[in-house]
Amino acid sequence: MGWFGCHLWAFALGEQSYGPPNLDDWREPPRRDATKTRLRNLLRKKTGIELVYKYDFGDGWRHRLVLNDIRQAEIGESYPRYIAGENAGPPEDCGGIPGFYHLLEARNDPKHPNHAEAREFLKEWDPEDIDELPIRIALSRIANRRNAARKRLSKVTAKKN
Repeated sequence: MGWFGCHLWAFALGEQSYGPPNLDDWREPPRRDATKTRLRNLLRKKTGIELVYKYDFGDGWRHRLVLNDIRQAEIGESYPRYIAGENAGPPEDCGGIPGFYHLLEARNDPKHPNHAEAREFLKEWDPEDIDELPIRIALSRIANRRNAARKRLSKVTAKKN
């Protein structure tokens, strides 16, 4: 989304929620520590899994993620990897979905009383522009950590044999 991760967040799978440790507030159900949870352990079922990602509890962003299929990895590819995307995510701290649409309306209407404020807030934000580089960098960092862990694990396994 291009957000900076400076707000509370949580993932929910069914009734169980996962997020940062020790932040059981905001009238949210108790969460398990996401840093001690492996995604692969949650996604044992191959299809039909639905996760809900909540971000910025004040603005109330909710994203529904549905896992339709888990496929065999391609040899020579690192995972996770960026395949494609389109359009920019809404800017951080814009007031959730209602606030975002209000900003767009004000920005696009020179007669709107909040036009100047909306233009200043959105500055050069372009709804059709996706900044792929930060996405690629973030995913490649995850993939590099996974690949390094896999190499360490294979060395340990080789020494035991």
